[in-house]
Amino acid sequence: MHQPRYALLSGRRVLALCHDVDGLYGDPAPRPRPRHELRGCEPRGPLARAVTQAIVEGSAPLGTLVAETPDGLWRFDAVRVLGARGDVVTIEAAGPPRRAQGAGDPVPCAHLIPLPVPPPPLADVTFLGCSPRGALRDALALGAEAFEEVRYQVLRATGSLRHEGETGRVTAWDTARGHHGLLDLTVALPRAGLIPRQTREVWELFHDHRPPTETGTWRRFTGPARAVWRHEASLRSSGLPDPAPGGTYEIDGRGITDEDALVCAVTEAVHGPGLAYPSLTPRALGEALSGSTLVWHHADIARACLGVLPLLAEPRPPTFQEWVDGLGASGVHVVLA
Repeated sequence: MHQPRYALLSGRRVLALCHDVDGLYGDPAPRPRPRHELRGCEPRGPLARAVTQAIVEGSAPLGTLVAETPDGLWRFDAVRVLGARGDVVTIEAAGPPRRAQGAGDPVPCAHLIPLPVPPPPLADVTFLGCSPRGALRDALALGAEAFEEVRYQVLRATGSLRHEGETGRVTAWDTARGHHGLLDLTVALPRAGLIPRQTREVWELFHDHRPPTETGTWRRFTGPARAVWRHEASLRSSGLPDPAPGGTYEIDGRGITDEDALVCAVTEAVHGPGLAYPSLTPRALGEALSGSTLVWHHADIARACLGVLPLLAEPRPPTFQEWVDGLGASGVHVVLA
């Protein structure tokens, strides 16, 4: 078969190589957040206010919560209070509680009881034009009605791994239309694991390992897809030459609303489209550009956005001024225009 774009695996065993897929790209469903009951709890301060709000409105945001139990301190992040009855407060959080140390004003609780998480909704994802092998091929030949859980991989044009996703059970198969001797395999995957369509768009642009040649292509991608763009571009940017000593580069700042955009815009100004420095900090980016002058047009947009959203991100992203100061400390002259 032609170079496959997808693989199905069990453990380290490749069970099928596939030409294409239907149903994998779409709007992912939110993942169920872990829920806990804080029993024997004494709400006070922000928690008491959130409990009152939750009783009136059904739920209330809280942020970080540190609970003190007989076996120590436990921290919950991105907490939402769902309700309360007596001395029991029900919350959901970004993940399970973590051990905490030195909390300023923890909430006393007797017990933290995890609640059952509802099973995630599933989506039928059909991998098209597959060539089964090994245990999967044998099971299909014997007429099995289902198969063990498999996980999928998205492959690059070179056959290397681009992305590894959720696991699911093979629930159906049929003769592939347009692919003689191959099968279409349907796998029930969690809807939370669906891949946004913009991400697929980025992958297609970089599929053949040649970076896009149109200036500013990264601007049409937002949020997580822009981070994917930067990652793909950085993989093609190893060994970039140093900028010319004393060189001056013009940055179009109209799309710089996050650090991914900043790195893409700066790299494009210095080296051309479809590339991105792998630098993650102002000083690291400054070291790559030391001795250069950056003329930053429309800098007011970045000033209003960098390091501002999301408010609860950890670690906090650098602010606009931290980027300017970090670049300057590394020998870059920044002119704000």
